[in-house]
Amino acid sequence: MNYEIDDIDALGRIGKLDVNNKQLITPNLLPVVYPYKNVIPPSELKKFGAQCIFTNSYIIYQNDKIREDVLKKKLHQYLNFDGLIATDSGAYQQYMYNKVKVDINAKEIETFQEKIASDFPVILDVPVQPDDDYETAKEKVNMTIKRAKDNINRRTNRSCHWFGPIHGAKYLDLLKLSSTEMNNLDFDFYAIGGLVKLFLNYRFDLVIKILLTVKENIRPDKPIHMFGLGLPQFFSLAVACGCDLMDSAAYILFAKEYRYFTLSTGTKKLEELDEFPCHCPICCDYSPAEIKSMDDNIKIELLARHNLYLSFSELRTIRQAIREGKLWELVHQRIHTHPNLVKAVKLIKNFKNLFEKHEKVYKKHGRLYVSPESIDRPLLDRYLIRLKTNYRVPKEAKNLIILPELDTRCENSPTIMNWLNYLNNNEIISRNLIHIVFFTQIYGILPYELTSTYPMGQYETITSSNKNNEIYQNSLIMANKFFNIHSKHYKKCGVLIPEIYLNQYGEDEKISENNPIHDLKPSLLSKSAINYLISNNLEVLLMFFKGDT
Repeated sequence: MNYEIDDIDALGRIGKLDVNNKQLITPNLLPVVYPYKNVIPPSELKKFGAQCIFTNSYIIYQNDKIREDVLKKKLHQYLNFDGLIATDSGAYQQYMYNKVKVDINAKEIETFQEKIASDFPVILDVPVQPDDDYETAKEKVNMTIKRAKDNINRRTNRSCHWFGPIHGAKYLDLLKLSSTEMNNLDFDFYAIGGLVKLFLNYRFDLVIKILLTVKENIRPDKPIHMFGLGLPQFFSLAVACGCDLMDSAAYILFAKEYRYFTLSTGTKKLEELDEFPCHCPICCDYSPAEIKSMDDNIKIELLARHNLYLSFSELRTIRQAIREGKLWELVHQRIHTHPNLVKAVKLIKNFKNLFEKHEKVYKKHGRLYVSPESIDRPLLDRYLIRLKTNYRVPKEAKNLIILPELDTRCENSPTIMNWLNYLNNNEIISRNLIHIVFFTQIYGILPYELTSTYPMGQYETITSSNKNNEIYQNSLIMANKFFNIHSKHYKKCGVLIPEIYLNQYGEDEKISENNPIHDLKPSLLSKSAINYLISNNLEVLLMFFKGDT
């Protein structure tokens, strides 16, 4: 098997898996199909975008008639699917129905998966339950590791590319142990298990913590799979945190409850809908009223088809966002469909070093900071690191002028260009004695000479609405870090706070009372021991500097 990475953004990766003369693009979804009696036949799934499907070898094995049929025809012919096929081993049944004994052993079911020609079989792992105590969880992790080692010794079919499951649930040290052990074993995929019950309870924060813990400790050259990830509004965040592949039966399970996938408002009940907010073939051909009036089986099938169309549409959107370097922007759009998604994305700040290592140095487009969660992006940490290690204040500049961030950047702002022209051509004080910086919502103190560099040169952001706003407070924190590093270089500081400025449309506009530049005096300048003056007039500030020359 060959896995080639074509592009990255955040921890999301567009890759190509070449397996058994077939190809699978990542990130991608493996729709779960039943071994028989599917609402949507496996042969039709390629039309939705499925390159690989997921089925259950344990269910096949337990049915004598079906078992013999599949052994004779092999899996692809039996399911009438000419793409790639992955198979579970029965561990899902063990996990979801914890009190039901899975009547099979690892050697039997793993050998069976090889005999039916599964492309991607899964060992018979022992999933950790969310409510397992530590000792029980540790025992299950060790048993899975033992079975993984046993599996390697008895493999015979070289066309089978095995999933190595990783477990530990809420116990992060067990996740690290499981990941470290799997690193040393010959598996083509690593798959994180024990997640379905967390998804059902919308515990996205714990799922993200599990995924990022694994990502920190797993080797990076193999795809990461997540068992049971089926809610499309969670896809982009999972991919941004390192998920390459996922499988789920959610498209059909939700349809059986008459639930309809959306990206903007989450999952909706069919009875709540008067119009379909979608343009897939199902939503274009039928109205909610028409589907509500149909026989239950047809109703379920149509909803399942819509759910699949939407799921694969979202994956195409995610892959395009990675290519454009805009995965973070997509994530911040999607998470606002549910409070628990917002809660989950806040965990990213605990893994900033992991994200920063993978963040691109340059991107083709400017950044959009569209929500308070934007302040946790790794780019801002990189800015602070390089401000400390790679940046030097101009040697002769002993006077600092802080200009406010206006409605648009430098050359696009008539007011800022007037300020810069005045400072560059003034006759009061030599220009090389002045260091010009901007006080910005996102980057805090931004030196003028960096405003043409990535990513500071082109970005758009929402503005803070009040002093308790996260963006407002973050701008002061970022500015404080600049002063902690560089204040010793300056003798004097002048802060320009005009009452009115000319915006990019040629209109007079007031400086907002909620602009954090108003808080520079009590929050920063008084602590930095710099002699400072705040004024609405540049000439006054230059005369203030001249008094020291």
